[in-house]
Amino acid sequence: MPYKEFSEGTAIDSSRLAGLRVLANLMPLHRQKKILNDQAGGHTSRLRGRGIDFSEVREYQPGDDIRSMDWRVTARTGDAHIKVFREERERPVLIACDLRASMNFGTRRALKQVVAADIAALLAWSAMNHGDRVGGLVFNDDSEFDLRPHTGRKNLMAFLHQLASVPRSGHKDSQARMLEVCRHIARVSRPGSAIYIISDWAGFDEECERTLHEVSRHCDLIAIHISDPFERQMPEGEFAITDGNERCKLRHNKAESEKYKLEWQQKLDSLQARLLHLRMPLICVSNDSDPLDQLRRGFGFSTAGTGAANKQGGPQ
Repeated sequence: MPYKEFSEGTAIDSSRLAGLRVLANLMPLHRQKKILNDQAGGHTSRLRGRGIDFSEVREYQPGDDIRSMDWRVTARTGDAHIKVFREERERPVLIACDLRASMNFGTRRALKQVVAADIAALLAWSAMNHGDRVGGLVFNDDSEFDLRPHTGRKNLMAFLHQLASVPRSGHKDSQARMLEVCRHIARVSRPGSAIYIISDWAGFDEECERTLHEVSRHCDLIAIHISDPFERQMPEGEFAITDGNERCKLRHNKAESEKYKLEWQQKLDSLQARLLHLRMPLICVSNDSDPLDQLRRGFGFSTAGTGAANKQGGPQ
């Protein structure tokens, strides 16, 4: 049973998103043990940590890292000089949340886009609690809302409000739209940032991978994949579905269901392969299970101890 703070149903409620603050301490992103999970090649590494800002140029001293050498100043003065950097006090965190038409689907506890918004809010609260600068990118098929990383509760609340305010859009070319979003992320990303992309990843192709390649060299990219059990394995039989306006029926026999399951796995394998090239971990979240436990497992945290809090309705 999921924590009571997580949303159910079809609506993204800003008050629910605000209430997820009480769970933020259970997602200590700054203490991630494993950012590259099995889907990212079986390697483990720490996040790059906070970014660095240029401070000054000074003369080379014995023991300095030669990789920091400022060759232009060295050539101009004839004496060896190095660049000195200082650590940023707040790390930029960008949370991209997909609210396209393909995310407006669900057969269990909540629509995929509702789960995505909850996760975006939880990550935002966790980052803010650690003193990081939080920014967001909320996009549907038609438009996007871009909030650059800043410190403070006011900026975060603006992000939560936008998550609950983006109108539902009609289905369009998911491949073209995903590429537009990847290009946007590449334009606004800053070295040293942690970038979380929460989506069903519909339309992510080779061109999207190429677009994010340069970003992956100077930022930590984390993929969170949202799915519904009906997408992963369509059961046999007859089912009624609706888009909110029209209704129709789906009929599948055993052979069709098996074919559908195979196609789904092939798509997921293809996505994992592309993300592997980017050294980008893939964390899978299903809308029929507890989001927090799935996230903690994906980030390499133990889920031990969360059950007791769950029974009490979450930490106070």
